[in-house]
Amino acid sequence: MATVHMGMIGCNDSIIRWFALFAVGASPLFGVAHAATVVTDRVVSETRHTQTGVPITFGQIFKVGDVAKNETLEATLNGQSVALQVDVKATNPDGSVRHAVLTAMVPSLQGRAVLPLTLSTGTTPKGQASPIGLSQLLATNYGADISFSVEGKPYSANARALLQSANAAGACKPWGRQCDVWLSGSLVSEWVVNGLASATDGTTNPNLRVYFAVRAYAGAAPGTVGEVRTDVIVENTSAFAPQAQPQYTATLTSGSASYTTPALTQYAYTRWHKLLWWNNVQPQVYLQQDTQYIQASKAVSRYMRLTPDEKFLAGLRQSCAPLDYCDQTKAMSDTGAHAAIGPLPRWSSVYIVDPDVRAYHWMLANTDALGTFPVHYRDHATGWPLSIQRHPYVTLDDWSWANKASLSSSATGQKYKADLLPNCVNNPVVTRCKSGSYGTGNPYGWSNAHQPAAGYVAYMVTGSYYYMEEMAYYASMSELSANETYRGFSQGLIDPARSQVRGKAWVLREMVDAAWLLPDGYPLKAEFTADVNHSIANFNATYTDNPDANPLGMMKSGSLYSMNGGTRNAGTPWQHNFLIWSVGHAAELGFAGAAEFRNWLAKFEIGLMT
Repeated sequence: MATVHMGMIGCNDSIIRWFALFAVGASPLFGVAHAATVVTDRVVSETRHTQTGVPITFGQIFKVGDVAKNETLEATLNGQSVALQVDVKATNPDGSVRHAVLTAMVPSLQGRAVLPLTLSTGTTPKGQASPIGLSQLLATNYGADISFSVEGKPYSANARALLQSANAAGACKPWGRQCDVWLSGSLVSEWVVNGLASATDGTTNPNLRVYFAVRAYAGAAPGTVGEVRTDVIVENTSAFAPQAQPQYTATLTSGSASYTTPALTQYAYTRWHKLLWWNNVQPQVYLQQDTQYIQASKAVSRYMRLTPDEKFLAGLRQSCAPLDYCDQTKAMSDTGAHAAIGPLPRWSSVYIVDPDVRAYHWMLANTDALGTFPVHYRDHATGWPLSIQRHPYVTLDDWSWANKASLSSSATGQKYKADLLPNCVNNPVVTRCKSGSYGTGNPYGWSNAHQPAAGYVAYMVTGSYYYMEEMAYYASMSELSANETYRGFSQGLIDPARSQVRGKAWVLREMVDAAWLLPDGYPLKAEFTADVNHSIANFNATYTDNPDANPLGMMKSGSLYSMNGGTRNAGTPWQHNFLIWSVGHAAELGFAGAAEFRNWLAKFEIGLMT
């Protein structure tokens, strides 16, 4: 196996045209043969000491049919059976498991051990012990909280108080607004609760909402709780609240574990998070996935087998401070090559090529950095990212016209008014807001034509609630930012709403990834799926099934140039490469009609070569 410097892997702008050729003729993701052994990952001890009772939670993608509807999963570590909890999140049309969050309990793990964790199927139903209940966690002295100093005034939020309130109200259920049950089983349960930061006088800060994703593992004795992990998530995301930019420092604690942020300015529609383990009791273990199996599932493209050199891996960023843009491009709309542009951003593609723990942390650090960009619009009437089915008149691209329309007393004007997002207002933090055009004042800028695959691989391999929502936020932004008329209001049409071909490509990818990987019960999954289906049908009507469409298979819109004496008579082949990959990706994941449009686009790619 050749050793190369992985700095080249992220140059997807140049290699994506080869991916496009491989996408042509690829078969849909169906009919995979079943085998008893599904996949073998590796458990890597990160300490020289022996650990006992080691819990490991991770996300696992599966090929279609590998874990059939009525089959169970079993796990062995180095040939010895270990307890396994399976929280199924997404399934395929045939009922087989597409994605699940798995938790294995390793009885003993020697220092620096690297052991195979083999997942196999079975059909014998297993007796299920009672899941860890919230009352069990509250019977301990567990706690986690965050305190803010916002312009000199103290605010705080407390996980235990929010859990107690939800428990008393019986509010914990899957996709509950007050308390969302994310994991539930005898090895681990996880609850997500939220509340506004509040002051001692009872006032709340409307621009700082804290989510606590509290994960409790089973203890050594039956009925007890062991390790507890809290993902503390801080959001300034309320879509229809007046924009504000709170400035603060924050201190997070969970028992003896603590973390204090640098001084932060949190612009509207941003979020950040930090993991704390109660009393610093944290398993020192890394679950190294078989990323060749992930590629074989077609969840991601097939990459060349390469080995990163040690110098490259040693130089990778392993974490980022809250609201730091890390290795992302500060303004996504900047011209030129970006590490984030491609089917996957560079940090994700490196991880998929070789899941070294340093590549894993590099990917997570840069996924965290996406919280810095102003794309996180949460509708607090529903508790979920903004929906264009509920708000068909919402728009950023056409905000100026929507703002004028909202002043009318007509029925249409009132619809625009109900869905109008508030503009930023000049103050000591932001100074370039204009009443006639939309802005947030955030120096970090999102662009539909340059956006990375947000949260997709990070959620796929971690099973993290935070990364799941990050993926949904970016899909929601891909909807709501468009001109409301061009997208067909609630239909989410991509082709007429995005002028650049690369914008069509990356918006389609964002929508496809969310529609395919989000949990089956996620409140916006059906909407994202409908957007993809509407858009593919529209592409086919405009091009594939249209006898007047370009006979060369070239898109009629996008960044056009004037050549050979013509006027705007030339397109951008490299943007075309992006789109054919994206459509091929949708076809491989089984979206109806995508293969037909891919084959129409392929006329141009094949003609270019022949």
